[in-house]
Amino acid sequence: MEKLCRIISGALAALLAAALLAGCSDEAGSGAAGTPDTPVTGGYLEEDISPDHNYNVGLFVVDGVLNAFTVEDPATPLSRQTAHWYVLDQDGQWQEQAGSGFEQLAGQVGQGVAYPTAHLTQAGKLYWSVTVLTEGAEKTSETTLFAVENGSAQKVDALPAGEAAQAFDPTIVALAACGDTLLTMNSSVELAACDLAGAPVQLELPAVEPGSRLLCGSANGYYMLDDQNKLWHYTLGGTTAELALDGGRYALSDPGMFVQWAVVGPEETLYVQMSDGNMASGNSRLLRYRWDPDLTVAGGGELTIFSLYRSDTVEAAVNAWQKATGGAAAYTWALEEGSEDGRTTVTGSREDALTQLNTQLLAGAGPDVLILDDMPVDSFVEKGLLADLSGKVDTSGLLENMTGVWQTEQGLFALPARCFPLLAGADEATLTTIKDAETLAGLLAAEANIYDDGRNEVMPLLAYYNTVQLFDTFYPLYAKDIWQGGQLNEDACRAFYELLGQIRAGGGAGLSNSAPFDRPDGTYYHPQNSTLSNFTNCICRAFCSPVYSLNSLGGDFYYASRVGGANAGEVKALATASGTTSIQPVCAAGVNVSAQNPEGAVQFIQIMLSEEVQKQPLYDGVPVLKTAVLSQWEEGLAQYGTASGTDILAVLEAMEPSIPSTVLRSAVGAGARLYLDGASLDEAVETARQESALWLAEQ
Repeated sequence: MEKLCRIISGALAALLAAALLAGCSDEAGSGAAGTPDTPVTGGYLEEDISPDHNYNVGLFVVDGVLNAFTVEDPATPLSRQTAHWYVLDQDGQWQEQAGSGFEQLAGQVGQGVAYPTAHLTQAGKLYWSVTVLTEGAEKTSETTLFAVENGSAQKVDALPAGEAAQAFDPTIVALAACGDTLLTMNSSVELAACDLAGAPVQLELPAVEPGSRLLCGSANGYYMLDDQNKLWHYTLGGTTAELALDGGRYALSDPGMFVQWAVVGPEETLYVQMSDGNMASGNSRLLRYRWDPDLTVAGGGELTIFSLYRSDTVEAAVNAWQKATGGAAAYTWALEEGSEDGRTTVTGSREDALTQLNTQLLAGAGPDVLILDDMPVDSFVEKGLLADLSGKVDTSGLLENMTGVWQTEQGLFALPARCFPLLAGADEATLTTIKDAETLAGLLAAEANIYDDGRNEVMPLLAYYNTVQLFDTFYPLYAKDIWQGGQLNEDACRAFYELLGQIRAGGGAGLSNSAPFDRPDGTYYHPQNSTLSNFTNCICRAFCSPVYSLNSLGGDFYYASRVGGANAGEVKALATASGTTSIQPVCAAGVNVSAQNPEGAVQFIQIMLSEEVQKQPLYDGVPVLKTAVLSQWEEGLAQYGTASGTDILAVLEAMEPSIPSTVLRSAVGAGARLYLDGASLDEAVETARQESALWLAEQ
């Protein structure tokens, strides 16, 4: 316990005093506040020590040695999987060890998709549990247990009492070995203790808060992870905890990733396995947190960030900025999203939030960094409320059409960290039939049925669930024509409605018109706004949508190719007959001209545009950093074994930026819904005009 006490009494005490409790709260307004008066000495070094194959099915420290059991090709039948037993030697290198018994057990179970899990006991005995899912009229599962002796796996009907039996007990969700004591958490989030033979041990144990997890243990006690990704250390027999990792600079958090496994090595070194939970993606990281008493943390100071809607990219940048600087970042957002009866709900008012923000900015106050999505950026620039970023942020590696969106003769006032390109893709022969958006509309109108209920004999070109998804395919292309000079162009709006009506009258006659058009944020196909994909690849020949992840296009090619074409494809920007395309900049960041921490604010934007953040698999847009674009594109193709001759950078950089507005989109959507429900074109256009009038008057 001596080493841990040094951690707590040294830097962690300073961290607590400095209130570096950033975390990832579920409430709007979450974040850290306060910074140390003097530089903090001592801190955790976070290192990625992932082995070559890193889909982890077991992580254990036995006799001071880290053992990692990993599987290649986990989303396949067991016979096609390969297991590795790695140990970390004293030189910090992974060495593969024989004798896992995996090859023997693979031939003794069924051929459905299998989920193997290893457990290495404190006595060094290896066991496997393999659950196989079988698809049929009903999905079934069967679990088989194996004990490994002399490198050979033998099927067992029951496990011996003690550690192995506890590890694979279906009522136990977590187990931590604390020396000679085993601690367990059951599905009711209750803790219990037993010895290595399974006999109950009487210990005083704390009541566990909902959302907390028993993570790992050592001879010095055990660790609990709370719902804000803060790690707390408990001694055996105690009910009070000390903070070990605070969720801020020393965070167990990566947006899109969760803690899968964790163990404690010598000197309370923490090993944490992060995963995105997707077997097919293989996206996992093994992180080591080592305490360095001599580490001097740079003083990043306090930083405040504000947006109307929560952003995964911003949260990723908050974590990265805090880790890089040791500062405290407070990220707040105005509108909180929830769900009721399967529909998205929003708490808060955009208008009230902008009124309050304007008041603060005009008074020389307000947050340091503004995430400007759905804000009046041009108005902020005209009023001199945003700082000039020219020469302060390196933009050399970004998509060229994304760097000049908010560039004027007076300076550069904002930079987007993500974008939504409107792309169409298919095999080359199919894609050539989609000459432009008007041609696509004609093809969809001629389809027998673009709503698929699984009974279509012929695969449709595109498949939709409802008219909202149809609307969101075409609206980004026509938004510029519909909204001209701050006014509604009624002729363009009318023509757009007629295009949708043409499709609805033809192949889209079966589409539901009951889904709401008013999404609470301006980001299309973001999981938080409950929008389904606007096509279903497994039953259509092409795909077309505002893309939020290039990584997914490999799967799009793969499923579209099931029609009978080659497992390859091409992508192009969907364009109107006049050549208009649409790539929407999102996660746009600017610096308050009256920022209290202008240097930290500029550094924050640079971190948003860095490879560390841009390459993370987030769901609020395609990266704007070219190396991250290529990484997503190539990984997506490789993941599904597909190929493409498309120069994706050339496609994206040739597209025209179009700045989205949630309010204007909702206004046009309200008219579209009426028209598709049988109202006249005049009524539909008038609805769009009325719905947008107040917003346009305020701009």
